[in-house]
Amino acid sequence: MSDAPKMGSRPLDKDVLRSFISSAMPFGTPLDLSYSNISAIRATGFSSADAPPAERKQPAWKPYLYRGKQRILFTIHDTVHAAMYDRDEIPDSITISGQVNCRAELEGLPDVSFPLTGLDTARFESLSFHPCAQVPEHTGDKQSITFSPPLGNFVLMRYQARCSVVPPIKGFYQLSMVSENEGAFLFKLSLMEGYKAPLTIEFCTITMPFPRRRVVSFDGTPSIGTVSNTDHSVEWKIITNARSVSGKSIEATFPGTVRFAPWQDQRLPSSGLALGSMADEDSDPETESSGSMVNVEDYIMEKMNKDLQAVDLEEPFCWQAYNYAKVCSVLIDFTY
Repeated sequence: MSDAPKMGSRPLDKDVLRSFISSAMPFGTPLDLSYSNISAIRATGFSSADAPPAERKQPAWKPYLYRGKQRILFTIHDTVHAAMYDRDEIPDSITISGQVNCRAELEGLPDVSFPLTGLDTARFESLSFHPCAQVPEHTGDKQSITFSPPLGNFVLMRYQARCSVVPPIKGFYQLSMVSENEGAFLFKLSLMEGYKAPLTIEFCTITMPFPRRRVVSFDGTPSIGTVSNTDHSVEWKIITNARSVSGKSIEATFPGTVRFAPWQDQRLPSSGLALGSMADEDSDPETESSGSMVNVEDYIMEKMNKDLQAVDLEEPFCWQAYNYAKVCSVLIDFTY
């Protein structure tokens, strides 16, 4: 038998199959499941024009080349983390983190330049880029990065910075106990103050967590939105997806009371093995040392909950577990 390559249709079929697999599943996961595209590839295969130029090395993140209408899209996703204390002696802490998403449908292996401005004023704490990007050394307030984009969606850069941006939700939250098992609260909020269209707030939810008390009921009617509760929280839905707000500020108030189950009924169950070997404070040290050290933390927490009950404290909401509320909201800017 001859080792020489055979001429005919079989080698061509292998090439077509190899090209199809490398393009459809470059890393084992299908990229394109469109029936029309798969049928066209099966019928026509790939022409020699699809191969990268000899002088250009094809990167690993772009295993095959795109052919079709060219476009490049950018979207920016920011997350603002704000801790607002409503106290003159404690400054608010605001941090912004986010990412620049990109989708590039470009023929060949082009290099794309992406300008960046405001690098000095933003006080970046961290900045990272996709492996396809070439980033020069940081010089001044302006710079640009060059990248050879892969196909499909990818994250071009991620960042985190401290900034002086005004959060979209401002106000205060007060909570005080009127009895051992009942607390009175008050919210006064201002939403989207200073923000203009096309910025839109799609939803806004406030949660009052009570991790160590079981919520029995609550009373109160907010000026806007709906309220619900779980065993350990009260949730105020100010804005839902069906009622997005754009180009105007909203004042929202919510006074009310929340009632808890008696503290005696909420004692944590004893951890059998831990208390079985460590409940007696006068027991033999040698016997205690033979117990599992994994149960020490359980034993300490059990003793704290047994000997230091919240109803005996001057402030039942202790250990900073109840003096805050969590706000979650989403803003969309349609100019990107």
